[in-house]
Amino acid sequence: MSTLLVILSHPHTTDFSYSLATADKFIASYKLANPNDTIIIRDLFDEENPVPALSNEVFSAWTKQKFTTEALTAVETKLLEAHTEFLDEFLVADKYVFVNPMYNHFLPAELKQYIDVTAVARKTFRYTENGPEGLLKGKKALHIQAAGGYYHDENGMPLANSHDFGSAYLQATMRLYGLGTPESLYVEGYARYPERAEEIKAATFAKAEALGKTF
Repeated sequence: MSTLLVILSHPHTTDFSYSLATADKFIASYKLANPNDTIIIRDLFDEENPVPALSNEVFSAWTKQKFTTEALTAVETKLLEAHTEFLDEFLVADKYVFVNPMYNHFLPAELKQYIDVTAVARKTFRYTENGPEGLLKGKKALHIQAAGGYYHDENGMPLANSHDFGSAYLQATMRLYGLGTPESLYVEGYARYPERAEEIKAATFAKAEALGKTF
């Protein structure tokens, strides 16, 4: 049995999301193919449990904890516990699915913040004399991203001058963690060619269902 961690990075202000709908198709297919696996949904836009920030207060608490004998305040303890919760959840998973829309050629800020929370030396990677080494070898990741225009070809490779910096950044981070380059599923072009939106959606859903059976 494996643990699948689905990281959703999409606001709750739209009736329909191509990225979330594609993720739903993937998850439903994955459940059928892997009925005994554990699936964890981490919603980065959950207002009751938001992604912890790398704030002045957090850095101050880390410094106090590491270099002094001074006791942490209740507020500082709660701040660090939030970071530990998100990191520990990430570490126990065997497979990862990142789901997001493209924002201005990059990832949503909440997803970037989530990566900052998980990019921890001696947890997800370590420094060696030969450079960084990933500590999550043997695990795997999938990136589902929606964009109104076209940025990738049918094989998921970036088009010339596509300027999709977000997926490139996520891929580099996963390689840093030792996972290798994640699989990708891009749903693109529905805003540029609205008359083809249903065709694009159907094709993407079919790919998501196929991936769910094999991931």
